[in-house]
Amino acid sequence: MKRYKVKHYRSRIYNPIRGKIIKGVLIAVIAAAIFGIGWFAYEPLMEAINERNKEIIEEDPVPPKPQEPAYEPLPEEFLEKETVAVTVPEDKLYSSLDYYEFLNSLDEEVTAVVIDMKTQSGTVTYSSSQVSVINAGAIHENAVNLENRIKVARNLGFDIVVRVYAFEDSTAPYNAGDMAIRYESEEGVLWLDDSVDNGGKPWLNPYSDTAQKYILDIIYDAIDCGADAILLDGVRFPEEEGMDYAYFGVSAEGISRGEILEQFTQRIYSSTVLTDTDLIIGYDSYAVITGSDIYGGSPLEFTADGYAPSIDLNDFVGERINEDFYFKELPEDLTELITKIYDSLGNIAGLDLLPVASCEGFTKAEMKTIWSYFESKNTAGYIIVYDEPYFTGIPAEPEIPPEEETPVTPVVPQQPTQPTQPSQPTQPEPEPEPEPEQGTGSASDEEGDSNPGVTIKDYTQ
Repeated sequence: MKRYKVKHYRSRIYNPIRGKIIKGVLIAVIAAAIFGIGWFAYEPLMEAINERNKEIIEEDPVPPKPQEPAYEPLPEEFLEKETVAVTVPEDKLYSSLDYYEFLNSLDEEVTAVVIDMKTQSGTVTYSSSQVSVINAGAIHENAVNLENRIKVARNLGFDIVVRVYAFEDSTAPYNAGDMAIRYESEEGVLWLDDSVDNGGKPWLNPYSDTAQKYILDIIYDAIDCGADAILLDGVRFPEEEGMDYAYFGVSAEGISRGEILEQFTQRIYSSTVLTDTDLIIGYDSYAVITGSDIYGGSPLEFTADGYAPSIDLNDFVGERINEDFYFKELPEDLTELITKIYDSLGNIAGLDLLPVASCEGFTKAEMKTIWSYFESKNTAGYIIVYDEPYFTGIPAEPEIPPEEETPVTPVVPQQPTQPTQPSQPTQPEPEPEPEPEQGTGSASDEEGDSNPGVTIKDYTQ
């Protein structure tokens, strides 16, 4: 038999079993009372709560669920657009007013403009803070604020292409000889691509890291200014004449011309690939088609987003390119000629092309024939080299008025003439002093030579 421990509470004997039973009964009674109260109060209580919620909703309605933002497509890449671009003449660039009037004079179909940052002669047209650009001494005295010029063009609805000529540069070599091609040795004078009398010019040396850095810094400026595309032209060597005397430095040993140009374009492309600026390589289509080696191979091997072959139809007239490519004169249907050119440009399948063409001497109807052909080949568009008569309609030369009829004058009988006096003997003119042999003396001996103290080799001898 189980024993219970007896507790004494104030003279009363306490039984724990009985205490637990009483406590359980009390809890049950209280729970039943609460349940009963809740049962009878539930319905009016819920009605009151629902009525209050209804008032709250009417006073402060729940805002609708915010819609997810609509998908915005990425901005269209420049080379994905249908571009019709026009080059800005250098003389229009330096004056704000002339520049603005030029932009407003362009045809409605024009979608972009091409601004030269470094011209074919090597002039830098804009203000730069780059040390290499300043040291090259090629900045124009009226250099423009490029960001301002780009902003003006954008406000008028134009895309911006900036053009930079690379090694084809006859300005910087005179001020920074370490970037130039030298004559026969490192200590040699500047190498010129022809004699002084024939307008020979120096060139930047593609093998010079200093020259490459100079061009790269201009590319950085183009990117910072927010250009849509960079047209990199002049990525080439001079023609072969006189190249036997050209010295490119020890770095030229073991690396071909094509390889150094490809490495250079890869270097430029690396600076643009992560930006919104496309890199387009410009090249001379006539030089490529006729087999010139100024690119050390095919410029289509250079690294870029697109390619811009320059085309002047007149270059291909009067010369036999090959057995199947010969035009004695411009054909009546220009499609014949442009088809031959297009088919001779090389392996361009799948490449973005933006041809650059001269419109000088052609009507807009004739140029439309050319561009219609390129559009049928899915090119990225085209660039027109600005020619004022083409856009203004003013002929290059004034028309010659019709000849007026010459009035008939009556014939007057001849009067006998007086015998003339014998002419006096004239003094013989002194023989000119023999001129020094051209191309062998110092350039400082040439009057007006811009390259004093430079010995020039005449490659024509």
